Amino acid sequence: MEKNLTNQYIREHLTDDVRKLALASHPQSVDIQYALKQISGWQAARAKVPLWADTEGIVYPKHLSLEQCTSQFIAQYKASFIEKLLGRSLRMADITGGMGVDCFFISQSAAHTYYNEMSTELCDCARANFKTLGRPEIEVNCCSAEDYISHLEPDSLDLIYLDPARRSDAGRKLVSISDCQPDAVALQDSLLSIAPNVMVKLSPMLDISRALTELKHVSHVLIIGLEGECKEITLLLQRGFNSEPTLTAVDIKPDGTLEGAVSSAKSIDAALPLPIADATCLQPGTYISEPSAPYMKCALFRTIAARTGTALLHPDTHLFWSKEKPEQFPGRVFRLEGIIPFDKKSLSALAKTQANLSVRNFPETAPQLQKKLKLRDGGSRYLIATTLSDSRRILLDLRK
Repeated sequence: MEKNLTNQYIREHLTDDVRKLALASHPQSVDIQYALKQISGWQAARAKVPLWADTEGIVYPKHLSLEQCTSQFIAQYKASFIEKLLGRSLRMADITGGMGVDCFFISQSAAHTYYNEMSTELCDCARANFKTLGRPEIEVNCCSAEDYISHLEPDSLDLIYLDPARRSDAGRKLVSISDCQPDAVALQDSLLSIAPNVMVKLSPMLDISRALTELKHVSHVLIIGLEGECKEITLLLQRGFNSEPTLTAVDIKPDGTLEGAVSSAKSIDAALPLPIADATCLQPGTYISEPSAPYMKCALFRTIAARTGTALLHPDTHLFWSKEKPEQFPGRVFRLEGIIPFDKKSLSALAKTQANLSVRNFPETAPQLQKKLKLRDGGSRYLIATTLSDSRRILLDLRK
């Protein structure tokens, strides 16, 4: 099979349906399995890692590696965070390299970069891609993370980055740090002896409080979202740090810009007043705001209220009220059209109408309530079932 003909086939079919290509006839001289992998990889990278997709000659591994790799915009945010905190000219190692996205972007602030990965396929791809992307000096090693760090001297690096695998051999997603590979809890002392800074990427489903009991010397907790969805939690461990960590939540827009960071320590947030909106304030023409997922995860609700001049509907509801439309609120902002009491007569009028239904601090789930109310999903109307500070259960009738 000729490589040039295979590459030509890939270029000609980049935007085609991969499943249809797999069933269609193709020239005998084309390595069709390789071609399908590259086409599928390019299509995934186009949205997730646009620099890869825009660069001629990138080699893609199996699809699962692309599914699990970091989004380019998230990797760039972390690289920027590291550079601001630690400066440039770092000696850094990514000991679970994967697709190499995090390693590549962090390397732009490093004097010496080392990539390690136990998969031979991923190492081969990374070696070729770093060269194609203009970073041939990144040293690629192929072994387990545990083997790799066993050969490193104390203080030989400034930063170690790791992204433990969060799937079991059976494909089940894991959220406990100790269940992931490599086990960052077991390795943390060794890692911190090699580098004073260790960054650990973890599941967005992680219980942050539990993580802070398992990992020591955590100085920063980054809760990173992309287009409103919480994508990852990243912890920075710093040797000798024994104070309260700073929590930072950010949401990255589709163009890579930040929605805005909300950052504080838990004790500082807890010391702020908790403004609660009086139920009589909920008049049509006022505004209800809902933090997006990363800001919900960080739970710095007093900080959000203080920054945006808003008040919560209830201490446990996490919906914010304001008379005027708040500027730069980290989430969705709705105009309040009215309040629907949670009684049979009021609710019966909703039957067969169309709305986007959600619940906040409410005893029923959204699917249960949608079935009960006989609502059709969609449209420009939004209903949020919630509980007010006076314990009344109501539906907020909202428009964006």
